[in-house]
Amino acid sequence: MTVVFATCADQPFIAADDQLLADALGALGYRVEPEPWTDIDPETQLVSDPVVLRSTWDYHRVPTMFTAWLEAMADSRRPLLNPADVARGNIDKIYLQGLSAAGIAIPRSRWVEQPDASALAAIMRDEGWAQAVLKPRISATAHGTLFIANDARPSDDDLAPARTSGALVQEFIPEIRDRGEVSLIYAGRVFSHAVLKRAADGDFRVQKDFGGAVEPLMPSAGLLEFGEAVMAQVPASCAYARVDIVESARGPLLMELELIEPELYFSIVPGSAERVAQAIVARLA
Repeated sequence: MTVVFATCADQPFIAADDQLLADALGALGYRVEPEPWTDIDPETQLVSDPVVLRSTWDYHRVPTMFTAWLEAMADSRRPLLNPADVARGNIDKIYLQGLSAAGIAIPRSRWVEQPDASALAAIMRDEGWAQAVLKPRISATAHGTLFIANDARPSDDDLAPARTSGALVQEFIPEIRDRGEVSLIYAGRVFSHAVLKRAADGDFRVQKDFGGAVEPLMPSAGLLEFGEAVMAQVPASCAYARVDIVESARGPLLMELELIEPELYFSIVPGSAERVAQAIVARLA
């Protein structure tokens, strides 16, 4: 059987880290082909190979188009992992409200439809925050994410991504600089592996695009317990999930629950690609 890895037009080939997953699927008898999601026609009846969302890294720039494509994939009944309804619900960071209501701890947060400098200053004043982080509600790889201090006045250009989708403003968690961010990766609903991501000196963004570093981690029992609480909110139909956590003075805080196209750090932890491959095959079966 052939499995299609959905990629993006700018980077149409299998990402280096995902090649390990493709190799693991190959060992299980599945041939993997990459194809940009914009080239995958859900309406065609000639091809019904299952699709795995892997490096659809441009979806946040065209969220309406991506949502329509997911809906068409669902209507076509062509197998998609993670499932279309799960991916749709994970596009907008508003999903964090639901998780918070379910008892999952997140940073103190405010939601703003049309952020501007005066609105941000009012939030900082009302909340008594000295520092905060602004995130577009629809974003990826920290696109449009800004560090905000009391005296900061971001420009209209800086705020443009957040104005497109609305914004989430969160109290800055200093431990992200001191301790880094932990990612727990799950194969299906089962914990597979973890990594610690650290920001470059002087930055708060842990992504490699901004100079961040990644290393394997053996998570504590407390982190695993927190991760299990988050995963209890994730449908069992998911083949993979990444739970991003910062250990703060308040305890573990959920930063993101990544269910669309997260990097899963197969190259950092040997054997992890095989576990996720088995989870994919189990759901395709």
